[in-house]
Amino acid sequence: MQARWLCGAMVVVLIGALVHIPSSTAYVTSFPDEPDIDGIMMTVGIAVAKFLSGLVPYPTVSALLLAIINAWEPKPEDNYWEHVKDNVEQVCGEFINEHNMQQVQVYKKDLMSLLMKYERAEVTGDGTYPDKNTAADAITTSIITNRFLVEAALMPWSMAIDFTDIASVHILILKDAADSYTVTNGDVSRWWVDLSNELKHYIEYGIWLEKETMKWRNNKIDCFFDKADGACLAFEWIGLTCYDKYEITDPVRRYKEGCLQLHPDNGAEGSCSAFCDLYQSQVNRDDARWSHDYLGAVVEEWEALKIYADNMAQHVSKWVLSPFEFFVFCSLTFFYDLFLFLGIPFSHICLL
Repeated sequence: MQARWLCGAMVVVLIGALVHIPSSTAYVTSFPDEPDIDGIMMTVGIAVAKFLSGLVPYPTVSALLLAIINAWEPKPEDNYWEHVKDNVEQVCGEFINEHNMQQVQVYKKDLMSLLMKYERAEVTGDGTYPDKNTAADAITTSIITNRFLVEAALMPWSMAIDFTDIASVHILILKDAADSYTVTNGDVSRWWVDLSNELKHYIEYGIWLEKETMKWRNNKIDCFFDKADGACLAFEWIGLTCYDKYEITDPVRRYKEGCLQLHPDNGAEGSCSAFCDLYQSQVNRDDARWSHDYLGAVVEEWEALKIYADNMAQHVSKWVLSPFEFFVFCSLTFFYDLFLFLGIPFSHICLL
């Protein structure tokens, strides 16, 4: 009996050694059949862009929103925010707007709450819960109010992924609202006008940001040329060997390297003449690839969508305001009437 028990125990141990049983604390994505939005291979901006072009298998906008919310939820074992920061450091090194990055993380908690409300909203509400119109308006107002955090004046290149994340979420909501309130062979939703306008803003900023990132990166590489000392050159005729030195300094990559060459005769190019240019070209290729993958490719999808949005916007009735435009109109009307009631001249209102 004891022998059987020992044999059984050995079998269990052997099976345990051969078969890896995952820990109960191991992270398992809630969306195993869909792309993992991890902040490295797939950011929120990339996921939305691919969804809008039909290249990722999220069945609905609701499914994508849940995946985004799941990705943005801080997890010790799989932290989207840490992945994004590590990703940005590939191009920016330590030149990162830490303050705005932290503020964006705080803001995205509020944005996640709004996205959850939108995900649960119906096209036609029953009075007990906001409909999509109301929820989309709240998200639009919130993002427009807070997007200065990602369209930062200080080190904007470090906010590129956060910019595409928030802009893409805004575009996704506007597109879904426009689709939801457009009737086939009937009324076209005013949300198409809002979508077209916001796409214009995001495309223009995205193009500028990509160029600004590459411009900044190029300016961070210094190449110093130290010509052979004149005293040495004066005695070359007696066989003295003189050297020129090129030195590259790249604080972003914390890289420094030099190249010595024999001083060439009669103005000829030396063996190190292409040293700086080769390094600059390699950095340009690496950073251009990164910038295109995480920013340029997303902007290209926005440009394609804008063509469609512009076409739809042309069919919108000129006398219908979107909820956001109606809110702005009512606000301006209120303050206009208030100033007139207080007796403030119209010219003073314009100055305000």
